[in-house]
Amino acid sequence: MPIRQDHIFCYEHYEDLQDGLIDECPSCGLAKDVQYEVCLDCYRAERKKPRRETQSRPPSSNTWYKPEYSPAWEKGDATADRFFVYILKLDGGHFYAGQTRELRERLSEHRDGRVNTTAGRHPQLVWFGVLPTREAATTTEVHLKKLVDSNPREIRRMVIGFRDLVGELDYT
Repeated sequence: MPIRQDHIFCYEHYEDLQDGLIDECPSCGLAKDVQYEVCLDCYRAERKKPRRETQSRPPSSNTWYKPEYSPAWEKGDATADRFFVYILKLDGGHFYAGQTRELRERLSEHRDGRVNTTAGRHPQLVWFGVLPTREAATTTEVHLKKLVDSNPREIRRMVIGFRDLVGELDYT
């Protein structure tokens, strides 16, 4: 999330901003360290609020976590030499994990609203990995879906690490 232009930083914090170590708190708009979800003021305010009971997601026996399979994949999979697992960031800061043989085509389907789970939620590709087999891709997809639900902070770490790695690429 970009920092507003009206923020004023000391030199040390300006360098942190340039290095991508500071971003904006989604609750109040102040600057915060990227490793935290909210700034310290917002964190303290949240801790003072009485905790509400939340409904937890059903246990992992839910079909949400089961590897997907389609007989339609078999013909194309026979000649494929790579498969992709990917993470999309959706409106509201939520994540979606998936896998495919054709990443560009699948992203187009997500963006065009042809995937029910991401339709109308402005999906953006924030991470992907390449695997040699469909089985490896589906196993990794299940693992990522569990992380999306149980540990979104780890997903954010993966995305930040991926973004940093992409920034290291030299196209000269």
